[in-house]
Amino acid sequence: MIDESTFAFNTTPLLERLQGEWQPVALVSSGAPLAEALLTHGVRTTTGNEAKVVFGGQTMVHAKMRFDESAKPIAVDYLNLGRGPKSISLGIFEWVGDEARFCMAQAGAPRPADFSCDTGSGRTLSQWKRRPPR
Repeated sequence: MIDESTFAFNTTPLLERLQGEWQPVALVSSGAPLAEALLTHGVRTTTGNEAKVVFGGQTMVHAKMRFDESAKPIAVDYLNLGRGPKSISLGIFEWVGDEARFCMAQAGAPRPADFSCDTGSGRTLSQWKRRPPR
């Protein structure tokens, strides 16, 4: 049983900085990079502690996030709000200049220790830059 109260929104400077719309710079899933032409069809939106990742109109991720900023690298947990049963995915996060980088394991897998995303790892590595105002 997942205690959803542990994902209650608690604003932090990190979460404040993540608010709004972001566009992908790179996305790798289990060692396979997404074609650069497809990156233009993606957006990540953060509202409070909820993140949605949409590509071509299809929601790929809808999750509540919580961060442990005392961990090195910063630990991030996703509570899946999208399709399928509620589950938790463990990951890590870092700022690369003004870009946000996440490395997430599949639900139930251990938290990654680094930002590698080898073939068959089941990890998703993504890097995002703030979307310019329209």
